[in-house]
Amino acid sequence: MLNPAAAQRLRVQRVPFVGARVSLDESYIRGRIARPRIEFGAAGAARATTGIFNLPATDRADGVIGPGVLPYDIIRIELGGGGSGRTIQFPLANADIWQIETELGGLNLQAVFDLNNVRSTFNRNASTHLDQSGAIVSEGELSEISMLLGLRAQAQPVRTSLALQGLSLSPAVARTRAPLQGALDEETLVVTAEGEETRPRVWIGRSALATCSAISVNRRTRTLTLECAS
Repeated sequence: MLNPAAAQRLRVQRVPFVGARVSLDESYIRGRIARPRIEFGAAGAARATTGIFNLPATDRADGVIGPGVLPYDIIRIELGGGGSGRTIQFPLANADIWQIETELGGLNLQAVFDLNNVRSTFNRNASTHLDQSGAIVSEGELSEISMLLGLRAQAQPVRTSLALQGLSLSPAVARTRAPLQGALDEETLVVTAEGEETRPRVWIGRSALATCSAISVNRRTRTLTLECAS
């Protein structure tokens, strides 16, 4: 994604009659699509599908770029964390999407590594299941938080003992429309309204990687590796 000011300065041409839409809960924002040519020095150049919206994608640069656009077999991000005495490796179904399948608190879910946010975030489906099992406990008031491109979502701060390969997911936030109820007794009947069903998912934030010095992906072997303190 390119910030609109950067797209204008670089004279990036939008693709005619093609739009983009980013949705979050009941909110959405529309934008346009471009296909700029991005050069990577000796590694060559690539045409990248790029979203341009009325709001900036970031205030720290001219835009953001996904690892799938980078023309390298190995992509490594230095995190500046604790150390490199322990290596944690995960298989990837798609080397361009840093997402793994895992189990947390008895729940099978998708875990996505999110270096843009400090706290880890549970989606609504995961929040509901983990709240009912007592794996997450509310630690603050339900409120709106900014997610991306000015879109906001209802979320509640939570504390948890859940960990991914020993990496703590606390502090975290749980996306939810209503305040979390805490673990329910066995006689409680839970009624869920019909609606779009999504897989339970957690976005692993930077705080979970506080003891890690680097995260890297090898496209050829389709593996993601964390270098963390022992």
